[in-house]
Amino acid sequence: MAALREGVQDMEKVSKELLKVMAGAKAGKMLKHNLAKQEQMINKLLDTQKSTAQLIKELMTIEEQVAQKLSDREEELKASLQKLQKIEEELLKAREDAKLRTNTNELKKELEALREEIRQQEKSVDDNANASVSAMYIVHLYYQICRIDWDYSCEPTMVKGIHYGPDIAQPINLDSGQHSRCFISDYLWNLVSATW
Repeated sequence: MAALREGVQDMEKVSKELLKVMAGAKAGKMLKHNLAKQEQMINKLLDTQKSTAQLIKELMTIEEQVAQKLSDREEELKASLQKLQKIEEELLKAREDAKLRTNTNELKKELEALREEIRQQEKSVDDNANASVSAMYIVHLYYQICRIDWDYSCEPTMVKGIHYGPDIAQPINLDSGQHSRCFISDYLWNLVSATW
């Protein structure tokens, strides 16, 4: 009976040691799994940095294009102002000269047409500048609010991207053929943090 007790105690010791070894192996697997998850998160962070850098490059390119358009429009405006000044001078000469009085009405019409053209060009320059600034502000604001990088290469019926929430990046993969627009909108707004 004593030998049997000793055998049972030895078995218990061996079982405890096996459990310790098995628990140690499980910890190794968990460590490997957590390291793999950490590597995935680092890769997603690097991808996010790359896409952000690309967005900044695109915004800078757009800014350069808008600046060039504004510069071109300003040159056109200067040329139109010079034309206007020349026509005004001609109009003054026409008033002084009685023989050219018949041309005065035509010059007035041209003057008014040029003034209108200048007004339209000034308005166009202002509209382009405002639209560019507004578009860049809206893009930046949307990204700051929703923190979603959209996948524009997916099929038109798919809504894909990655939402970078406060704790974890979450992939978005919705089929607009299977879900209503209202559902998709509600789903995306629910991703946005309500805390500022």
